[in-house]
Amino acid sequence: MKSLIVYCSEYKSNTEKIARIFAEKTDCELINIRNVMDVSDINTENYNLIGFGSGVYRESISPKLIKLVDKLNLTGKNVFVFSTSGAGMKYYNNSLIKLLDKKAAINRGSFACKGSFNAREFTDKKIFEFMEKLSEGHPNDRDLKKAEKFITTVLDSL
Repeated sequence: MKSLIVYCSEYKSNTEKIARIFAEKTDCELINIRNVMDVSDINTENYNLIGFGSGVYRESISPKLIKLVDKLNLTGKNVFVFSTSGAGMKYYNNSLIKLLDKKAAINRGSFACKGSFNAREFTDKKIFEFMEKLSEGHPNDRDLKKAEKFITTVLDSL
């Protein structure tokens, strides 16, 4: 089975750490769209499974990833979604999942874990500085084990 993971990891490579765990288990190609000049070069036709991942920036999945997904033909493609954020909640994946549903992709799962958080992006720093402390050191070994379990479940669902 040929797999692809397309992700956007910009702050401290937290999302990339998760993408690499998935890649080890699926023996897939990894594309960090942060480093891609022309995303139209990405051809999904040859892949049986495609993962889409992003850090959460100002409470949203990367707009660059959303724009890419919107351009791709994903009809009938097996996909999964993952993210890292200061809170580590799957909730942030919902906008991408809804877009994938509109694209007629087959969603095989959603994963989220904590990642480093940058409180300096926000004006009300007190509460966000607290969140920054809570997310420090993530993704940790426990998060990486959960990522391994998640991708195994995705592969078993195919």
